[in-house]
Amino acid sequence: MLGVSETMRCRHCGERYPADIAQPGPGGSSAPGAFFILAVVFGATTALLFWAGVAVWKWCALGVTCLVAAVIFIAWRDCRGPAGGSATGGEICPNCGGKNRVWPWSL
Repeated sequence: MLGVSETMRCRHCGERYPADIAQPGPGGSSAPGAFFILAVVFGATTALLFWAGVAVWKWCALGVTCLVAAVIFIAWRDCRGPAGGSATGGEICPNCGGKNRVWPWSL
């Protein structure tokens, strides 16, 4: 069961539902917020490595951070449209049918 922190809230009815509700499973992509949090953590680690002047690892960390940041927008695009068995994407509330905005940090 999804926890409160793993969902987005409908601005019309207040119901919580996952942004990746329309993703095909298994093997569908996660909500963009999962990658957003990961990119923030990797970005902080990369900044720390650059600040410390670690020679090789800072460039590896920068590459991984850029890769994860690119995946945010792929997942964001995937969550905004229909997929799998769903006729609508994560922008449509399954409870009331209201249209919501899926942000790159939506979970």
